[in-house]
Amino acid sequence: MSSLRKIRDRIHSVTATRQMTSSMKVVAVSRLKRKYAEFLKTIPFADEMNRVMRRLIRSIRERQENLARSGNDMQLSLPILINGNGKDQRYVVVVVTSDDGLSGASSLQILKQAQKTVDYLLTQKKNIHIFMYGARGGEILQRLYPDIPVIIIKQKHYQKVKTYLNAERIAVNIIESFHQNRFDVCLIVYNQFKSIVSQVPVVEQIVPNKIFLKDNPWGFLTEKTEAEYIRSDSLGRKKITLKQSQFLSAIGGVDILPSLQGAVFRSDLSGGKRLPFVYDYEPLDTALLEMMLPQYLTAYIYRVLLETEVSDNAARLMAMDNATRNAGDMLNTLNRLYRRERQTRITTDIAEVSVGSVQGG
Repeated sequence: MSSLRKIRDRIHSVTATRQMTSSMKVVAVSRLKRKYAEFLKTIPFADEMNRVMRRLIRSIRERQENLARSGNDMQLSLPILINGNGKDQRYVVVVVTSDDGLSGASSLQILKQAQKTVDYLLTQKKNIHIFMYGARGGEILQRLYPDIPVIIIKQKHYQKVKTYLNAERIAVNIIESFHQNRFDVCLIVYNQFKSIVSQVPVVEQIVPNKIFLKDNPWGFLTEKTEAEYIRSDSLGRKKITLKQSQFLSAIGGVDILPSLQGAVFRSDLSGGKRLPFVYDYEPLDTALLEMMLPQYLTAYIYRVLLETEVSDNAARLMAMDNATRNAGDMLNTLNRLYRRERQTRITTDIAEVSVGSVQGG
């Protein structure tokens, strides 16, 4: 096979690859817009749920203090999903990934964070079970930890079911397993969506529930790095350059996420600006908190699943955009090589014809 033919076949192959990655980029843009819109709708609800949870807990503690001051020995205890069962030996680590690949290092960084979490728990002599929601990387964890049970649930099994029902199913399984005394602490590892170019893996504790706290007790396991969308200009001053990033523009220069405005920052859920008003609850605040906790946990897992999908599609958009641009650069190089080789062939043929005609004359 001639070198020209090889180059031409290579050009056809790279062109087909660029068309495929460009199409997948458009699909990622569409999915990202849809999932991001769903994710935004959960933020006000989660904000208010956190406030209600903190208000109920504060009410119970204030009633306990009032009883103690009045000399009443009656004890008001928080639900077991908040206080725990008093043990700290058996851990369940829930790792949320996707089933699909082609999303760059999105799933890889979740697996690295999960590995870091499991390694830390092993140093503390804890008994661990791993629950993988999403097949991406499950086999890697099974190879890394052959002595630890790893349960893998593919999201494709739940494709016909809405995301909230999936979250409800996961929450019910966790709560029932905890009440059946199968574990003591449950952690969840997932990608927190910061921006299209930045998804940060985090570890949070959902049983006993610590989500409503302002400080994450497991934050020491995550790296505190500066957001990728912060850059310095020529004068050394900090500025946000994400608005100029080509990842924010889809086909025709239309903003992918017009409501993003550079980056998504989580709402401040501390609730410190509100006055600690005292309410009379019917039924009692303890009963209300007990009834709300399963709904609260379901809503939280639902937001985690949506945020994971948003992060995965954002990472896939970046990966496909990079692949498309790399394919374009490769095509430019191959076309130049093809023209150079073709010109060399033409020059050689002309020279051979000229030499032959001279010798014949």
